[in-house]
Amino acid sequence: MSEVTSISVYLNQAPDGDPTNLNQAVNARRGGFLRSTKIATTSGWKPIERIVVGERVRTLDHGFKEVRRISTSVVVIPADERRTEYLPVFVPARAAYNGRPVWLMPEQGIALNLSKIDAEANGISILPARMLNGVGRLMSQAPGSSFEVCSLFFDDDQVIFVEGGLQTYCPSGRFNMRGTPNRQQYDVADEEAATDLVNIIAAKGDMSALANPLGALPAPISQDPIFPIRPSFGVRRPGRPGRPNAPVLFLRPEWQI
Repeated sequence: MSEVTSISVYLNQAPDGDPTNLNQAVNARRGGFLRSTKIATTSGWKPIERIVVGERVRTLDHGFKEVRRISTSVVVIPADERRTEYLPVFVPARAAYNGRPVWLMPEQGIALNLSKIDAEANGISILPARMLNGVGRLMSQAPGSSFEVCSLFFDDDQVIFVEGGLQTYCPSGRFNMRGTPNRQQYDVADEEAATDLVNIIAAKGDMSALANPLGALPAPISQDPIFPIRPSFGVRRPGRPGRPNAPVLFLRPEWQI
């Protein structure tokens, strides 16, 4: 797992270019997930800092997919930063089917189910979390002066479940692990289209477009195969008149303790 310090950019540079006149540095806008954010995996909800390369994560359209790369960086926000485009979005508990509060980085992609917005539309549209500031109880603010952010990468673009059903977008990057170009699998809305979508969500007051309550309880998946085995000839199954009352568990000999 690679670890880097986020690159800072300087804003409002003086016309003469004198570096002594540069304003305080702030981190470039970015996506990713804050430490302790829970991700749906084959073993249930797991904090992102405990996810390792090779682990399988639940996706919206492609079942469970393997994490191919993880990057971790430290984000620093100046105390006087007030611009919403540079601040994470705070999602209070139960604001979008999330059982506990969650933070979304400003450029973290959120997947909207268009059919929840317009009955005649279908598909998924991606917009940055910063545009959800002020929608419902969502608000842009700083979780602290510095915090750790992790990003997950897959072979292809994926939408994964975060904190009880929030649908978040994980782009694969320009190339996948096989070194071949990827096609963009999800539509990323431009600023104007994203603004229109957010306005519709705000007017309806319905967060179901960006969160799936069915994703709130990902069932753990057993890593061991289970095969149904018929009882031996002459052995009666329990549950019917004249058959044993005690349940009989039919297991392969090597499975028995």
